[in-house]
Parts: sequence; C-alpha cells; structure tokens
Amino acid sequence: MSASSSINVPSAQSTGAPAEPRKPWWESSAPPRPPVRTIVVALVAAAAGLMALAALTHLTDLPWLIPPLAASMALIVGAPKLPLSQPRNVVGGQMISALVGALVGLAGHSLWLGALAGALALAAMMATRVPHSPAAATAVIGATTAAVPGWEFVLLAGAAAVVLVLIGVVGNRYNGARDYPIYVW
Repeated sequence: MSASSSINVPSAQSTGAPAEPRKPWWESSAPPRPPVRTIVVALVAAAAGLMALAALTHLTDLPWLIPPLAASMALIVGAPKLPLSQPRNVVGGQMISALVGALVGLAGHSLWLGALAGALALAAMMATRVPHSPAAATAVIGATTAAVPGWEFVLLAGAAAVVLVLIGVVGNRYNGARDYPIYVW
C-alpha cells in the first residue's frame, strides 16, 4: 500500500445509522453473568481437574499441581471457546514454556532468569502458534526452582495439561460447550 492511499472506514454518521449512545461509566459493559448451572459445572470440573493433579502429586511426590495449571483449568472450563483454551494451546504452551524454563534454569535459578524465561516463553509460544498465557508462569517456575530436573519438568507439565484437557472435555459436555475442543491440533 502506498503512502498516498488510505482506507476509508464509514462512520455511523456517514452511513445514516444512528450512533449508539455511550453508557455511563458506572454501568457495566461486561458480558452477562453465566447461568448458575454453568458456574456450578465449571466449579465441579475445575475442582476435579485440580484435585486429580493434587492426587498425582501426593502419589508420586512430583509437583503435578503448580499454580499456572489452575489458571489453565480456569480457561478450559470457564472460556472453552477461546483459542487459549484449546488442547493444542494448553498442552503445547505448557510444554514449550516448561522447556524454555528448564533451559533458562541451566544458567542458574533467580528471579531475573525467571523474568527472562517468562518473556522467552511468550515469544516461543507465539512463534509456534500455541499461545497460552498461564504457561508463561510455568517457564518462570522452571527457571526459578530446581525441584524437578529439566526434562522431567517438561514431561510433567505436558502430562498435567493433558489430564486437565481430558477432564475439561468431559466437564464441558455437561456445560453446554459440546463443541469443546473446537480444534485439537
């Protein structure tokens, strides 16, 4: 497109359509609250997924349940239509971020390296088309702690994400989101 060309976007006045009145700042423009049944089913599914990870943590003495996975589960059952909630993004994003965190962790474990790992994980997820915002925090954990060896941390994050997605598929069937997942890969 040349510098002299421009895009004309019709305004409400130029199309003859009346402009929508602005709401006062104190009136919410947020989407409506979901039905109580939807909230309860999401609660039960999220609890089932996170408790399954807690049980696996207890049985194996490995950290299956880490905070970013609670955020992943919230997306899976709370917003199942978002691209960030799809299995490709959840599992791929968690594994890529865990790998980034483990690799950065090879240089040492500090908050500075954790911050770098979170940013690098975002870039890696974007480059591989699997953005999943909670997973950036997984990279921070991988770079700031030495609780689990790097390769094991990557597999653990991926396996935990698979558990959450599978429970999310079942929970979303009862929640009216029967088309979850919208895409797998």
